Amino acid sequence: MSSAEPHGRADQYYAASERPDGNARYHEHPKVVMLPEHEIAIPQAADYELPEVLAIHPMYDPTNWPAYNLRYRFRDYFAEFWGTFILILFGDGVVATVTFNTTNAASAYLAITFGWGVGLAMALYCCMGISGGHLNPAVTFANALFGKFSWRKVPGYMLAQFLGAFVAAATLYGIFHDQFDQFDGGNRQLMGPKGTGGIWCTYAKLGNGKFFSVFSEIVNTAVLLFVIYSIGDDRLTPAKHHLPIAIGLLVFAIGTCTGWVTGYAINPARDFGPRVFSTILYGSDPFTFGGYYFWVPLTMPFVGACLGIFVYQFFILPEPKPKKD
Repeated sequence: MSSAEPHGRADQYYAASERPDGNARYHEHPKVVMLPEHEIAIPQAADYELPEVLAIHPMYDPTNWPAYNLRYRFRDYFAEFWGTFILILFGDGVVATVTFNTTNAASAYLAITFGWGVGLAMALYCCMGISGGHLNPAVTFANALFGKFSWRKVPGYMLAQFLGAFVAAATLYGIFHDQFDQFDGGNRQLMGPKGTGGIWCTYAKLGNGKFFSVFSEIVNTAVLLFVIYSIGDDRLTPAKHHLPIAIGLLVFAIGTCTGWVTGYAINPARDFGPRVFSTILYGSDPFTFGGYYFWVPLTMPFVGACLGIFVYQFFILPEPKPKKD
């Protein structure tokens, strides 16, 4: 999107490269649509000098692998799937680690918030240049609601995010299976001294009522979207070339400062995908525990995400960029 275009233009953006015949070839490629006017270049095969080995062994070239056209057509959704997979693998992985390794119990929560922040940054590096790096159904929905993302892609993005989270949880269980047995003797318990339910999804802290848990999830998700828009707005002080790290630090800050009471889900896929997997271990308890608490992290981030974007666009009014002659 050029600087001559109005800020916050609806729908999705396209990058064009000129062919020798002068016609523009458009590649449907959503940029970081949640970040106003953020530009991401689309790599083209012609831009790279291919290794000589490809001429000798063409099958080393991924474009020669099966179903290339199909893979390329759905690359956005694959990127969301694997980005969410990496996020949950690292995030739930650090919770599992501090649960089973109690040698540094005093710093366990700090390790969790740091692990989630770094995990998010790594996940965004994997997918942001392809899908925009939503990794969160609330982000996808809110951006579509405010005209930053195409509605037709919303169902596919959400499905990819939930599936990525579920598969990551299953993979993580394989990694830590023997440690689960060592910890609880093979008797899986959701809560209690030998409880492991908190590895997979969020539950409000004891004594935290529904109302203030709802309030916490709305506010924390609103802050997430508000600050993401701020650090990605070229008219302010954008974190150009370092967006994944900046967003990872943002989630680290939310977790460390205001997320403790509910576990700061702020992402329905991050909570619901592993929660569904955990029913294999604990039966229906992950959905019935806490007076059916599961609906709070499943629904409230949608409200918070929309609120965060609204507040940003209503109150933060930087000077518009001058048009280029």
